[in-house]
Amino acid sequence: MKRFALHQLPLILYAIIIFYISSLSRLPDTGWDIRFLDKLAHAVEYFIFGLLAIRAFTGRSTAARPGRTYACAVLFSLLYGLSDEFHQRFVPGRSADPVDLLADGIGIFLAVGFHYLLLGRRPTAPGGKGMPKP
Repeated sequence: MKRFALHQLPLILYAIIIFYISSLSRLPDTGWDIRFLDKLAHAVEYFIFGLLAIRAFTGRSTAARPGRTYACAVLFSLLYGLSDEFHQRFVPGRSADPVDLLADGIGIFLAVGFHYLLLGRRPTAPGGKGMPKP
């Protein structure tokens, strides 16, 4: 249960927040007149989602294969982004935008790159021990 609360629960709660925000007919106006601000917001939103997904998928089934952890996190995140765009088709005042999904994907891939390169570590197995090299 502790592992669930530390690894999967943050991703689930973040997904619920995204769903709620996507359910709003109109987002609050920031007052900023920045071109492509919503695309940047999508990239940042899914950068965070990607990091949380990597953490959620770090576990027994993928611990021996870091590539599998990253692949599962990317696939899950992209599918959630796709479902989010589909959901917005049914919200008055909102629409599905393939460019938003592209921005989501950019954020997800940046999260994987950040996790792998900048943090200088690979996903860790349960118990905090680093994974062996394949």
